Amino acid sequence: MKLLILTCLVICSLAAYTVEGVGSEVLEKSICVSLTTQRLPIKNIKTYTIKEGSVKAVIFITRRGFKICADPQAAWVKKAVQKIDRKNISQAKPTGA
Repeated sequence: MKLLILTCLVICSLAAYTVEGVGSEVLEKSICVSLTTQRLPIKNIKTYTIKEGSVKAVIFITRRGFKICADPQAAWVKKAVQKIDRKNISQAKPTGA
């Protein structure tokens, strides 16, 4: 009887672990429901990603880890992306040593 209960607990634990793994994969995908119209200070932006889908967006990731969706056609977004790209290129260049 104890073996049966132990077996059931193990099966339930494995099932819960498997379901959690699948759910975490879904939660990690970034989906933009709306786009901000508010300009972000470039000094607070760490990086960005571009998402294609039902809502096209640039997802800015701030230094604090927040993800903010913005309209890729907005002028301020284009400028911010260019500045971040330039900053990343200049940081990636090796210094002469």
